[in-house]
Amino acid sequence: MKHYILFYEAAADYVARRAQYRTEHLTKAWKASQRGELVLGGAYADPIDGAVLVFKGESKSVAEDFAEADPYVTSGMVKRWYVREWNTVAGEGAATPVYPEGSAASTQPPPVAKSPNGVLRMWKGRATAAKAADYVRHASEKVFPQVQALPGHRGAYLLRRSVGNTVEFLVMTLWASMDAVRGFAGPEPEKAVVEPAARAALSDFDETATHYEVVVHSNGSV
Repeated sequence: MKHYILFYEAAADYVARRAQYRTEHLTKAWKASQRGELVLGGAYADPIDGAVLVFKGESKSVAEDFAEADPYVTSGMVKRWYVREWNTVAGEGAATPVYPEGSAASTQPPPVAKSPNGVLRMWKGRATAAKAADYVRHASEKVFPQVQALPGHRGAYLLRRSVGNTVEFLVMTLWASMDAVRGFAGPEPEKAVVEPAARAALSDFDETATHYEVVVHSNGSV
């Protein structure tokens, strides 16, 4: 993966007009971040006459495709944009780390990125056959739509199986990182998040959740 910098040069009316396009722009930016493409992005502070967005990908098209569909660009608020490849050599996440000659780090292999494919969160709950449909309804109509809007969310699954007279549910959610998990679960991510409606539908549930780093996936995306 290489890094690319997308530079925006703002038009004279950028500040006056950006409010009407900001929600759409930010939604697009956060989705790019969740896919692992956008590293950082934001406008210059003073004066607000442009912006910089840093991308990570196999080619500069990851940044070009973003710009070509960005409402800030298509509306004319950005008068000029261009992409430069950035050869990153220092700091965590550098694409091609280069260490000072003779340093201890120079003799070690490059650091491995933390959770490059994301984090899987797993949690189980159980319900009677009579109450199982209530939990499915709660998860599909309330919980999943809520987590879908959170930064770093990459997908969710609700699985079920019959165990005697009980229905066991397995909930799996995918996240970009443990920081994204904390955005959902709070500062103690191992604690289960069980809303009152879920408690009413379930006969019992795990008090904790388990997290796994995604190492390999088969379809090329998470």
